[in-house]
Amino acid sequence: MLARSTASFKGHTKENDLLKEYNKLKEKVILSLFDNIVLCNTQKAVDSAVAVARYINSIGLNNDNYVLYFVLLETNNSYVIDSLIGDKNPFLLFSPIRPNWYMLRETFRILSQFKKDELNKKCLLALLGIIQNTYKEPKFGYSVYQLSVSDVYNIGKYLNKKKDQSDELNQLILDILFDIYLMGIESASREQKQVALKANWIRMAFFDIRKRMSDVIPDVLLIKEKMPKEDIKPGIVVLDDENKKIGKGIN
Repeated sequence: MLARSTASFKGHTKENDLLKEYNKLKEKVILSLFDNIVLCNTQKAVDSAVAVARYINSIGLNNDNYVLYFVLLETNNSYVIDSLIGDKNPFLLFSPIRPNWYMLRETFRILSQFKKDELNKKCLLALLGIIQNTYKEPKFGYSVYQLSVSDVYNIGKYLNKKKDQSDELNQLILDILFDIYLMGIESASREQKQVALKANWIRMAFFDIRKRMSDVIPDVLLIKEKMPKEDIKPGIVVLDDENKKIGKGIN
């Protein structure tokens, strides 16, 4: 009887091990498939990414799915991003949830990954919204994520000195840099004070006609994309809730 129970136990253990291996394989296949989709390097991949983005948009952003928003924003494909954001204000996209370390890390990683004229405007607005929402309360902001000089450079590089301060993006970036300056300049922390000074130098360079942005931001961060890539369009016609067409053959 004991031998039979032992054999039965071993059988269940083997089945459980096989089930775990299967689940790991299933997760690997799903992740691999999704990784290929969000590359958006083929029309079919863009079709799939648009469909996923529209589904996520219908659910709305929450603490369980915000990671997917970063993944889809990083595609930098305007059709995918339009489907993800819909008619929402991109600057307020992440406002339903409280900022956390992962959100800030991903925000600055994406900002650093793209050249200054390469990142989709709605994506940039969404990321700037996270930064402003985090650091409008200085103590909270620094408790979530410690800003570095590199982070400040990757905010400032998106300023466009050919446009004035009333430009939407310029105004947002200048406001954020000013907030960073104010919250760090009186800090006892040497690092925070250095970050604050860099933020202010970038602001001053923007307003000073005698200065170039390269005087305060490393040249390598200000390089523009020589051959801007055109977004791959979806191969299918996708209708949003207002019956506006997005995709192939739509003007």
